[in-house]
Amino acid sequence: MIMGQTLLQIFRNSLVMVVLLIASIAALALVIERFWYFSRNRFKPAKSLVELRRILKNNGPAEALRWSKTIKNPLGRLFTTAIKNISLDSDELSDLLYSLILEERIRYERLLGGMGTLANAATLLGLLGTVVGLIQAFSNIAATGSGGPVVVSAGIAQALLTTAFGLIIGIPTLFFYNYFTKKATDMSATLEATSDRLIVLLERFKKWAPNRPVTPALTPKPVPPPQPQPVPTKDTDWEF
Repeated sequence: MIMGQTLLQIFRNSLVMVVLLIASIAALALVIERFWYFSRNRFKPAKSLVELRRILKNNGPAEALRWSKTIKNPLGRLFTTAIKNISLDSDELSDLLYSLILEERIRYERLLGGMGTLANAATLLGLLGTVVGLIQAFSNIAATGSGGPVVVSAGIAQALLTTAFGLIIGIPTLFFYNYFTKKATDMSATLEATSDRLIVLLERFKKWAPNRPVTPALTPKPVPPPQPQPVPTKDTDWEF
């Protein structure tokens, strides 16, 4: 019990407290979802680059492509796109991988805007509840004509409950918002650095194996009969 009232009575007497309760549930759901996402998409670029170099040198791009598809995280998608487009020059490949990194960053920052909004809104809603509670307390005193330090203090204390509840929600949510924002920025920067190293690695591979086919071929297909060739509409095909 708080100030002689149960939690159920407190929420029944204040609409703002009900809204804050809903906000707290939403904030908790967002935090859990982001924890789950980042835990599933962790990667170790240095170790993966060493493994990719070994596979390229020993088995070629076809095997490297099969290996990269088994990596179910942003690094695997980066490797897969790069190997599929290994025939591009370094500048074109850099632009292509940069666009992929931007798409990954959007995934990193998903729901963070809502989390930041909830952190700020919870604090402001708590303040709003306090102001409304004070207005009601003083209105009741004025209407009944009775009041004193004890009555006024009790009314103020009850009104301040919403501010306290709003801060209890807002402060942790703001902490997690900043934490996940920093994590998203760090992971994007790591992908960019890995992209640069990956391009260098693929350029070196082209020099290591000049006679090896550059474009990875998977399963040989039967040669179809000659068909009229359409006029190309663009210079370069990018594969995703």
